[in-house]
Amino acid sequence: MLLEEAVELFRSGIRHGMFSEFSAGGVPKYVWAVDDAGVAYEAKTRPERETDYHGYRLGEDDRPMREYVRKEWKLRCR
Repeated sequence: MLLEEAVELFRSGIRHGMFSEFSAGGVPKYVWAVDDAGVAYEAKTRPERETDYHGYRLGEDDRPMREYVRKEWKLRCR
């Protein structure tokens, strides 16, 4: 995935309210998004820098969360 695609997914997750509660630092710890192929992603803050995120696909080991994110995405992104 290209950086531009990742940034757009992150922004889309924010626009659609797909984020966790805001931390004391003023940013959500998690942001979720789903791409056009139906792949769910999660971006998470780094412990050492709360405004620096890293993202990854939600795989089989995260199946309950992956399915929840996909379901919510369908509801919020009609």
